Amino acid sequence: MKKMFFGSIILLCGTIGLISIIALSVNNPWDYNGITGFYGFLLGSQTLWAFILFCLMFISGAFISFYEAYLSKAK
Repeated sequence: MKKMFFGSIILLCGTIGLISIIALSVNNPWDYNGITGFYGFLLGSQTLWAFILFCLMFISGAFISFYEAYLSKAK
């Protein structure tokens, strides 16, 4: 149960981070050396590594929660 809670917290933090970066990209369009769109925003605002980190947090949190909910034999 503790691991499930840990996975849920990581999933929640990753989700909040991704939503905030996506919301910022909508409000602040960038043109980075001719690269536009979401990738241009990530490069121009230097948030590419933060986006990758939040994606990894989301994926790992989802995996931990799924594993503890369905695949873990210790109950």
